[in-house]
Amino acid sequence: MKNREISKNLIYLSKFLYFYFFSSISNKELPNRPHLVPSDFVGINIASNDNEETDEYIFNKIQELSIKNLRIYFSYKDFNTHKQRIINKCKNFNGKLIVNLSVPPEEAHLISTESGLLVWKNFITKFFNEFRHIPFDIEIGSTINRKSWTNLPYKSFFRIWSVAYHIVKLNNRRIIGPNITDFEPHVNFGILAQLKNKHQLTDAQSNNLFAERTIEPEPFDHRVLSRFFSKILKIDLYKKSSIYKFISNKYEIKKIISSNAFWSIKRIGRLRDNPQDYQAKYLTRYFTMLAAKGDFDQIFWGPLICQREGLINDNTDESEYPELEQVTFYNQAKGYLSSYSHRPSFYACKFFNSLIPGSTFIKNYSSIPEIQILEFEKNDRVIHVIWTMNSHISDIFDFYLPTSIDRAEIKNYLGNNIESIQSITENPYFLIWHVQDRPTIIQKGKVISDLVVDPKLNYFHLHDPQWTGIIQADDKNTSDLIINHCHPSILSVPDQVSSLRKSRNAVWVKNIPGYGKVVIKKPLKIYAHKIFLNRNKPNKSMRSWNGAMSLLNKGLNTADPIALFSLKNDKSQLENYYISRYVEGFTFNDLAQHFFNQNIFHGFSKREIFEQCATFINKMHSRGIYFRDLSAGNIIIIISNRSFDFSLIDTGRIKDFNNRLSFQAKKTLRFADMVRLLNKFDWEVRNIFLKKYFQLNNRKLSIFNKFTFLKYDLHVSFKRFRKTLYKK
Repeated sequence: MKNREISKNLIYLSKFLYFYFFSSISNKELPNRPHLVPSDFVGINIASNDNEETDEYIFNKIQELSIKNLRIYFSYKDFNTHKQRIINKCKNFNGKLIVNLSVPPEEAHLISTESGLLVWKNFITKFFNEFRHIPFDIEIGSTINRKSWTNLPYKSFFRIWSVAYHIVKLNNRRIIGPNITDFEPHVNFGILAQLKNKHQLTDAQSNNLFAERTIEPEPFDHRVLSRFFSKILKIDLYKKSSIYKFISNKYEIKKIISSNAFWSIKRIGRLRDNPQDYQAKYLTRYFTMLAAKGDFDQIFWGPLICQREGLINDNTDESEYPELEQVTFYNQAKGYLSSYSHRPSFYACKFFNSLIPGSTFIKNYSSIPEIQILEFEKNDRVIHVIWTMNSHISDIFDFYLPTSIDRAEIKNYLGNNIESIQSITENPYFLIWHVQDRPTIIQKGKVISDLVVDPKLNYFHLHDPQWTGIIQADDKNTSDLIINHCHPSILSVPDQVSSLRKSRNAVWVKNIPGYGKVVIKKPLKIYAHKIFLNRNKPNKSMRSWNGAMSLLNKGLNTADPIALFSLKNDKSQLENYYISRYVEGFTFNDLAQHFFNQNIFHGFSKREIFEQCATFINKMHSRGIYFRDLSAGNIIIIISNRSFDFSLIDTGRIKDFNNRLSFQAKKTLRFADMVRLLNKFDWEVRNIFLKKYFQLNNRKLSIFNKFTFLKYDLHVSFKRFRKTLYKK
């Protein structure tokens, strides 16, 4: 059976690729035509539970969100349950209802038999008899390209489709399908071709258009062939949308629906500390991009109420999450009404739905995925939705005149008023003008090349004829204070005595009155071959800034980046400054010396410190950070009020994979950090650290794992020996 499915997929793929490469679809598609965004653009998947009060709660929330499209999963055992109850209550719903009729996975294998198919036919017939008074469309198919979820091979899908098609048409209803999950357009293409041959073509093509796998909505999909080919094929959300539109046009299907899409709190939380905020951002960015593209008629979010994906958190334990994927079959709203709580994504959806559906998309002011500037018009108002991809930044005054920004009403993605903005970041902003004040865009959208930022912070840009720069500060007055004392034109490198370090880099401390101490770092010497090899890379100060920002983005402590300045057109790569907060604390060098004679450090034992350190370093690796220079001098222990924490400094060599460092696949990188960190400590400390680190990864520490440390010990000893000989 498995080989048959693989063979079918290969046939679908070959036919789709032929279609793809001999049509204009291969050209990159951007939003490029004015169009009306449907007023019922947004939909939501709903399910209730045994408590009938939940029904009222759900419809109240749907009304609060102003959503006009509902979708419900229904299967064999759902008669005389909360599913039947809530469908009956949809009779008075002022919108559209899609019911996805599904075969229970445990009975899917019976579809290959005549008796099993008869059960399916009787189910469809009974459904229409029970709900003939309710207006609805029927969707057949739910993630059918994931047989491990549905237990439904393609052959069985065509059997259930054929039965359903005739009953649906007999009842003068629309049929929708085939609901393919993720980006696998060849399956849509192949299935629609077969349905056309059977004269059973769908009234609307459905696909999940799942974007979660790209982490954020905008990037080129790295899971299409590979990360390398993603930059060649350039298949982003816009192009995916275009591909499905081409497929629909090929088969003369007028409507396209995305039945289910979401960002899971659990998946976001693997990389971020504030996953609920990111879910809200992604919802806004995803909906806005598809509204601007104009190919899809309706876009459904996943479950309304759910602990992982819901706009409303049911606050149940992770252990209560259902085994069957919610995207395949959303069965019920778990938990209790008293424990339900709105997530930020609820308010993001509510605000988006109040502003963009029913508007006219006018223009796209960017041609790169890193930044979006999208213009809509509604009720004599011009609306610009602006944002960048994660961790990017752009100076808003590169695109807008200050007078235009002053006249705009500014709101964030939750609908809250914002007094002023200086930068465009990953946080979507809505700029709203009256049509008579329509702004003029100075140039096409772009981001500051190679610069990484933490979106939780505020940024101000240095506008100087000789220098480029960015300052992280709470307000304009603080930014001006930093510039007045640390403008690169007035900074000078102190002598050896007054510096913390002065060799390849100069590092010194400066006190800013009314602000505090900062650490300034400037490169002094770069070898000629390094200048050549690094000519297309960020300068050293920018690499330090980016490393620190990557740590902050992942919820890891570091000395706060304050400012970055670079001389324009600097060929030497020496005229740049990185400024960070001065951090008071003890380095691990201090720990190594202290633990050489004593077992307690400021009231904390070795076990307390190094088990917590192992947790900190594992969090760093799990969130995709490879430090590359994790020496004992670059990790600081900060002690306050009988507790302690860790902070990382000297961040210029950090590599951010933006994905989890798999313990198995990236084990070498993980160990490369740990051997440097623990080099100065004895095996008592190492064993405490490693035992905890391995335990956090559900692994057992073995003698073989220690060979890497012994090898590095020999390397360091030999290096010291060479230095001694050189000095003699």
